[in-house]
Amino acid sequence: MGSSSDLMLDEHQGYVSDSIKLGQYRSAIAETVDPFDIVVDLGCGTGILGLLCLQAGAAEVVAIDSTAMVEVARETFARAGLDDQCVFICDHSHRVELAKTVDVVICDNVGYFGFDYGIVNTLADARRRFLEPGGRLIPARIRLELGAVESEKAYDKVEAWNAEAVPGELTWLREHAINSKHAVELPREAILSAPTVLGEIDLYADNPNFYTWTAELAINRDGLLHGLGGWFECELANGVWMTNSPLADQPINRPQAFLPIDEATEVRRGDLVKATIMARPAEHLIAWVVELPAAGRCFRHSTWQGMLLAPDDLIRAHPERMLQLSREGRARMTVLGYCDGRRTLREIEALVLRNHPGLFPSDQEISRFVVHVLSRDTECKEA
Repeated sequence: MGSSSDLMLDEHQGYVSDSIKLGQYRSAIAETVDPFDIVVDLGCGTGILGLLCLQAGAAEVVAIDSTAMVEVARETFARAGLDDQCVFICDHSHRVELAKTVDVVICDNVGYFGFDYGIVNTLADARRRFLEPGGRLIPARIRLELGAVESEKAYDKVEAWNAEAVPGELTWLREHAINSKHAVELPREAILSAPTVLGEIDLYADNPNFYTWTAELAINRDGLLHGLGGWFECELANGVWMTNSPLADQPINRPQAFLPIDEATEVRRGDLVKATIMARPAEHLIAWVVELPAAGRCFRHSTWQGMLLAPDDLIRAHPERMLQLSREGRARMTVLGYCDGRRTLREIEALVLRNHPGLFPSDQEISRFVVHVLSRDTECKEA
């Protein structure tokens, strides 16, 4: 496996070794899954939640993941002797069509701030298209919490771009860092205020594309405000909650979201911090306004300002522009033009090398590109 696969496995190893989180999911599954239920596991990863559902009496699991982790899940189920009770689908769940509806949809795409891994739209789509009337979701709702933060360590993610060792030509990247949501592990003592419930998202309901939440945070000690900390309480099932709150006695092993302000500002006990959070979860956009009336300061930030824009971001930003195929797009069409249901990969590769020697600078790169395109955009024909 390559380095990206290693990183993916490292990430999932952290998920499956979190005994608190797995215990809470196990309790939620026991509360929610009935014998003979059919369950869809969205973003299945290693398949651990699907396994827990089968162990709780489910009849079948449909495991969906858009990454190579679906093959890890397939092997895991096989080693458990349960692969005959699971259907594995490698694709984004929004593109999947199921032959029949299911009783339960389960998902672990709860981010650092609850909504920031796309769970709202993912579950909304699955609820409309996959779930039986009266079917059940795990999780059911997400409660968002906010606190004022004093943390030099968290703020280093911003100020590191001003460090002496950073070449002066790169210090402009601080502007991106100050407008980014950062994953941090906040200690209890970093929270300058009592936590405030920002809002709740009912995952059984139709939710808006755009959210606005406001909160007032009462500072409970003198300190230096570096920004806001966001975390969640997530109701997996009736009475079963999990949280990544830095103030919880038994939090799951997941960072919190840190939303910095442009200049660390002194605050005193009794001061009020007024916060407004705006979000478009489907587009991974968050904006935050932080007002400090006692200091006469106001900070406005958004992840749109912090984005290092890729080509697809630029296209979305200018939808009226005329478009043409890129070099890679033309090359992709060339390769796919040879897929007629009769040729093998080897035959297609030979034809592309022979007929299009200038597709890329070397035969090795042409061969690599052919394999990449065919592995992504084709499927094996049944004999």
